[in-house]
Amino acid sequence: MNKYIEYKNRKHAEFDKLPMKVAFGNKQFEQMMKEWGLTTSKEDLTKIHQLGAGCYCLKKDTHLFEEHFQRTQKELKEFLKDDDNLKSAFKYEFANHECGYTYTPQDALPPLNLTYEEVEKNERLNRVFNEAWCEYLDECE
Repeated sequence: MNKYIEYKNRKHAEFDKLPMKVAFGNKQFEQMMKEWGLTTSKEDLTKIHQLGAGCYCLKKDTHLFEEHFQRTQKELKEFLKDDDNLKSAFKYEFANHECGYTYTPQDALPPLNLTYEEVEKNERLNRVFNEAWCEYLDECE
């Protein structure tokens, strides 16, 4: 299996363990609040935090999400220090962003916390990026 996919699966599994709930409408929102022992009163609404995309957590747990984010960013940086890992990440993100159709490989960089300018200026990043792009295009044919 692709090392980057394994890495992403580990990170998703860690994220899924965080104490959050999802609500996409008033009925689900009320049910979520009830599960936390809260109501939709103004006072109780101050006890929750909206994470985005319909996800919520209790305000007392927001630090867990920030810690997870910081740890994940640090681990991604370490993971990408290995050329094989970096190449697998590039190729995965090329596919994920359909770069074979659009011919815009730079679209694969934001999920890796990279910019096209960084890749162009860094000899190692540029070499691995170009190798991955050529291999990806060959695999698309």
